[in-house]
Amino acid sequence: MKRLYWSVVVIAVLAMALAACGSDDEPQDEPVTPTVAPAAATVAATEIMTEAPAVPEVTEESVFSIPDDAVVALPPQTVAPGEGTIRVNVTMPEGYKFNGQAPFTLIWPDDAVAQVPTGSQDIRIDLPEMPVDVPVTFVEGQTELSAEMTTYWCEAINETLCFVDRATLIVPITVSAGSDVHDLTFERALVPPVQ
Repeated sequence: MKRLYWSVVVIAVLAMALAACGSDDEPQDEPVTPTVAPAAATVAATEIMTEAPAVPEVTEESVFSIPDDAVVALPPQTVAPGEGTIRVNVTMPEGYKFNGQAPFTLIWPDDAVAQVPTGSQDIRIDLPEMPVDVPVTFVEGQTELSAEMTTYWCEAINETLCFVDRATLIVPITVSAGSDVHDLTFERALVPPVQ
């Protein structure tokens, strides 16, 4: 939508420049190339930007993006100290699939209790197979581990109708020697927006 908005701004500035040049009914030997001084272009663009942009109609051919990032609090989990795995699983209704044009993204912060190796802190996968396993080292203590996840997904048949899900998943973790669990689970169930 931003690209459309700026295209309209550029077209409007060019139209104003052409109008400023005026038109003579007399034939000319050489074509006239309109020029606009930078200050005039800035004023024209500023005037245009103060008006609210037209909102295009949303159709099945357009991409739908959820505007606000969701913050999802997941149930607390207890794991054992040492090497382990974070298992990320994204599900969607039947008839939907991951979009191969944009990568599934997971970003992990530095955390003293759940230590994700540097090479696994920024994961980008085209058409991921779920679940995605991420290596981790658990150190005794408590934390709230978060993952920033971006998922691009589409209808499986009508691939022109696609969605973006941006979410921060947060799991309270207790790492205790009394546990024999070495896997931590992050689950996200995607639901298509109402059309």
